[in-house]
Amino acid sequence: MASLCSNLHTPLSFLLLPRQQKVPSCFFVNSKGNFNPRKVTTTRMITCKKASSRGPDSDRVVKNKFEKTVAKQGDKKFVHEGLITESLPNGMFRVLLDNKDLILGYLSGKIRKNFVRVLPGDRVRVELSPYDSTKGRIVYRLRNKDPSG
Repeated sequence: MASLCSNLHTPLSFLLLPRQQKVPSCFFVNSKGNFNPRKVTTTRMITCKKASSRGPDSDRVVKNKFEKTVAKQGDKKFVHEGLITESLPNGMFRVLLDNKDLILGYLSGKIRKNFVRVLPGDRVRVELSPYDSTKGRIVYRLRNKDPSG
């Protein structure tokens, strides 16, 4: 086996970015083949890729915030719209869904964090778990259709 070494300047290890790796400056060539040392050139190529939190196969395009929350959770939750009929303590509400079911709705963390006011008579979007269809998370307060309110 013949050994080839390049005399290119090697970058210092503390100058490398996290995704860069040192390229070895020596490599071996099998001596059985036709080998001409004058025609061999070595080049270094370092590529950086932006880190993604979603993984390598996340080419899905999300259009708005609602689709983004549904895409984040998958298809595990059922999303319904309803009317708040009664206000209970600790951010709990009685919600009458469009399919005439009466459930207990609680405020999601983002609604609590952003101090969104939810009152009886408001239309809301509720996520229901497939395990317990009597409770739901209120994820969005719908806008009133009439211009006065």
